[in-house]
Amino acid sequence: MNNKAPFISDQVSVGEYYYLNLTPEIGIREAIVCGGREQCMPDYRIERRGFKFMSIEFVSTGKGSLTLCGKTSPLQPGALFFYGPGIPHTIETDSDAPMLKHFVDFVGSNLVGLIKKTDISSAPVYAPNILRIRTIFDSLLQTGKEETRHRDELCVLLLKQLILTINEAAYSQQEAFSPAWQTYLRCRDHIEQSFQSLRSVGQIADECSLAEEYLCRLFQRYANETPLQLLTRLKMNQAVELLSHSGLLVKQVAEETGYPDPYHFSRVFKRIYGIPPETFRQTSRRTE
Repeated sequence: MNNKAPFISDQVSVGEYYYLNLTPEIGIREAIVCGGREQCMPDYRIERRGFKFMSIEFVSTGKGSLTLCGKTSPLQPGALFFYGPGIPHTIETDSDAPMLKHFVDFVGSNLVGLIKKTDISSAPVYAPNILRIRTIFDSLLQTGKEETRHRDELCVLLLKQLILTINEAAYSQQEAFSPAWQTYLRCRDHIEQSFQSLRSVGQIADECSLAEEYLCRLFQRYANETPLQLLTRLKMNQAVELLSHSGLLVKQVAEETGYPDPYHFSRVFKRIYGIPPETFRQTSRRTE
C-alpha cells in the first residue's frame, strides 16, 4: 500500500510507507501504526500542536531544525527525535540540504514505558552509528510491507530494538555538536563513500588529515567498531553482493573491493564468513 494516510505530509518528493494499524484499540499495550521514509522538498515545514500517535523520526541525510515545546535544535545526519499527543513541534528542512527522514508511528503503554527510559523523550539525540539506526528503520519498512503472519509482532520487536539502541548508544546535543563528534562523522562518511579505494587505517587518517592514533580514539569513543572493522565490513558486504550476482571471478571481486592481492582477500573473506569466496560464489549460484 503506497497511498498516503491523511496525516502524512505531501511536502515530500519521494516517499515509501507501510501501514499496519491506522485505528488501534484504546488501551492497547503495544502496536505500530505506520512508518516509512521521506525525501523532504526544499520548502518542507510541518507545524503541529501535537500528534495523535507517538512518533520517532530519524534524519539520515541533509539538515534542518526541530522546535519541540518551544525549544529549537539543529537537525543533521544521525538526529533522532520523539513527539506525540500534546507535544507541540515544528520540523523544517534546510532548503540547500533537504533531509531524508525515516519515521515510525506507534501506540501503547509498554512502548511509552520504554521511551521514558531514554533521553529522546525530552530532547533530540544523535546516533554515532548512522548506518546501524538506518538499518533498523529499513528493516521496519521491509517487514512492514510484507504480508506475513507475524508481521505486526516482528515490527514491534524491531521498534523495541530501535528504542533500546537509542538508549544504549545515542548522545546528547551538546556532545553531538562537539568538534570531536563532527570529526568522527566526517571520517566515517569518508570511509563509507570511499571504502573501495581505501586499504588501511593509515590511509584513512592521511586522507582525513588526522593522526592515526586520534582516528582510532574517535572510533573507540563513538562507535562499536574500529576504523578497520568498518572498512572491512563495507568491503565484505560489497564482495558478497558481487559474488552472488555479478558473475565476476574471485580475483575480479578482490580488485573491485580494493584488495590487490586476491589471496589476502580470500583469507579475510573466510575469516569473516567461514568459507572461501569461491565456495560462496558456487553455492549462491546453485540457489538462484
